[in-house]
Amino acid sequence: MIEHKTLTMDEVETGGYYKNCHLMAGEDGDSLRFSDVTFERCEFQQQVFEDSEWLDCHFVNIHFANATFDHSVFYRCTFHTCQLTGTNFYHNHWKNTKVIDSKANYVNINDSTIETCTFTDTNLIESSFQSVKIKKGLKFVRCDMNDADFLDTRLKDVDFSKSYFDSLRVSIEQLKGAIISPLQASVFIQFLGVQISDD
Repeated sequence: MIEHKTLTMDEVETGGYYKNCHLMAGEDGDSLRFSDVTFERCEFQQQVFEDSEWLDCHFVNIHFANATFDHSVFYRCTFHTCQLTGTNFYHNHWKNTKVIDSKANYVNINDSTIETCTFTDTNLIESSFQSVKIKKGLKFVRCDMNDADFLDTRLKDVDFSKSYFDSLRVSIEQLKGAIISPLQASVFIQFLGVQISDD
């Protein structure tokens, strides 16, 4: 484990565990590629991580609010207790990736491909999953998803049943196959223009 060091991103090594480190931008300007690295309570100087690739990486208590990860790849990664408010993951590819106990309000994952991913105990208020291609399921567990946006996203095998929201933005023609709880049925039925009587 490497602790309390100031390093450039170029110095991060495969298999490394970095804790309470200050990570400065690299000098070569190439796209970032990392494998089997854990970052815990590290401070990243840069905010732009476009075209980056993260394989088997784990982020613990990292502040990525308003950072940009456009056109990036996350395979078998975990975000745990991270600040992801307003973070841009536009046109990403996520596979077997988990977001746990994090703040991700206003996060943007539009136009991405998501395969077998889970969000758990995470705030996703007004998050955006527009035009996302979902493969082999997407699960939300105990997440606050009020006003999350799934327009133009096919919701087959998307499991909302253990999370909560008063409203979502969805495309009616893309609802088939979504997994919801009985309590959520009243929210989804409104999309069909049906009124529920209290009598």
